[in-house]
Amino acid sequence: MKRLLLIDGDEFLFRACAAVEKEVKFNVILGEVDWNEAPIHVLGSNPVQAREVLDEMIERIFDRFETREHLLCFSSPPNFRYTVDPTYKNNRANSRKPLCYVELREQVEADFKCKSLPGLEADDVMGIIATTQAVQKRSPIIISQDKDMQSIPTQVWRQGELMTITEAQADYYHMFQTLVGDTSDGYKGCPGVGKVKAEKILSEIHTDNQGRTNMWDKVVKTYEKAGLTEQDALTQARLARILRWSDWNSDTKEPILWNPS
Repeated sequence: MKRLLLIDGDEFLFRACAAVEKEVKFNVILGEVDWNEAPIHVLGSNPVQAREVLDEMIERIFDRFETREHLLCFSSPPNFRYTVDPTYKNNRANSRKPLCYVELREQVEADFKCKSLPGLEADDVMGIIATTQAVQKRSPIIISQDKDMQSIPTQVWRQGELMTITEAQADYYHMFQTLVGDTSDGYKGCPGVGKVKAEKILSEIHTDNQGRTNMWDKVVKTYEKAGLTEQDALTQARLARILRWSDWNSDTKEPILWNPS
């Protein structure tokens, strides 16, 4: 059976549309105002060119893995993480999608195999599908530049490298992100904890005879030392969690918020 490529549709569309945006600057004279001193800038795009760029990106992935079995995964608002923390991604409030994005997505959903789930980000969709038992038999590969995908126990193609991530490595990265936060996604993690400190904290983890670790205890103690609570740590952990199959209620189509085991 051929491998299944789980492609970050949000990312691919964004990159393709952004690549063909062009700024045009021109001067006009309007009435008694000489606009030569203040040229007008107009941003334009070409949906045909954007589609060509996108098709080329996807074909390269098909060629690289010698399969056309795929799902382009997309986000579907409203993001459930806003119910965990209303300030989630507030830093992106004034950002915009590239021109042609909406038009191109409509084309892609008509021409490719696509998947979205209500209230989830594309990352979550890829994570859930990749960890579904039936899909795992098809050797899924997540195609994404997002570092957060390292918290999914599967194969991930990122920055030209194919990584095989174990469950232990995925759990570690989830706790790592809980500590350091993610400025691009707008959750702050634990104050005063950067990458080096987080690595040191998580290097002191012990495993008992039943395979359970004290990772969560270490994370909570770190938050408490910073003057925060276990609930603060749990909120950040839930924001950092990229959903797996075990985090999704397929009957109600709702996420199951993460809790320490």
